[in-house]
Amino acid sequence: MKGISHFASGLCLATFVPGVVEDAAKGSLLIALGGACAMLPDTLDFKLAKFLEKRDADVMPRRDDPDAQQIADDLAMQIWLAARESRPRIVQLHPLRLTVAEWLLYTVRFDVARGDVVVSLDQDGVERRAHVGALDYTYDGPLHIEELGGPSLKLVPTDSGVRIEFLPWHREWSHSLIIALALGLLFGLLIEPRAGIVAALGYSVHIFEDQLGFMGSNLFAPLSRTRTDGLKLLHSGDTIPNVVTVWLALTLILFNLDRAQATPLISAGPYLAFVVFLPSALLIGIYARRQYRKYLERLEARRQRDLVAEAEEIQA
Repeated sequence: MKGISHFASGLCLATFVPGVVEDAAKGSLLIALGGACAMLPDTLDFKLAKFLEKRDADVMPRRDDPDAQQIADDLAMQIWLAARESRPRIVQLHPLRLTVAEWLLYTVRFDVARGDVVVSLDQDGVERRAHVGALDYTYDGPLHIEELGGPSLKLVPTDSGVRIEFLPWHREWSHSLIIALALGLLFGLLIEPRAGIVAALGYSVHIFEDQLGFMGSNLFAPLSRTRTDGLKLLHSGDTIPNVVTVWLALTLILFNLDRAQATPLISAGPYLAFVVFLPSALLIGIYARRQYRKYLERLEARRQRDLVAEAEEIQA
């Protein structure tokens, strides 16, 4: 989810805590605390964890002879080293800066079915492959290495091959329910129990929303070092899920503000049915249909790539 979606969700959950809305009318900022704590996990990642990551290797095109095969081979070598050394390796992917404003960009994807690393340069789109064996790719789709910098990958050897984790510094210790509980206890002791509840709910809703995606989170850090896989239902930047989240949050906040009045003005049944849930259900239905179509297109594209690869093998 986008930051605005997490923020709105944190505000919304705060309004469900008894007494918070009433105190807000008297100048309390506990509602804002919910939104702030919902933003905190990503703030910790992008302002701290990202810069603390220790890389084992960097992969980028050679300046003298940029070639997709070289990039594929270099990345395959790092996967092979992780398997041989039986320890995780963190690899950073880089573009090649040609001039002040010109970059050599490329795309990396992992053909899990064939056990191949596949790379194509943007300038020609021709794919080059390097075989590495059994792979477990935990993210979705290809990785486009853009200007200024690409993502890092964690290559983790397992009994069934090498597991490839996207952005290993993201959604690790910061996205832990244990940290959410600790934060709640801290605010509860420093301010009041309701502040602790609001803080823990805001922090936790961010984590649960992220679990709807592909990356997952390390839900039990520091007791665990393993990410719990996400449900793979959406990408954080998808428009409709973010719109639905913000819509639900704002309409429910309005409902809770109205409920706190001595004489509520909103008729609960029609409002919840036709203002809160019906538009959300329609948008979710549209999104689900689009995702299903994309899924069918990916299946067809994969089938076409396999046919081309088989034809090339026969010709060779």
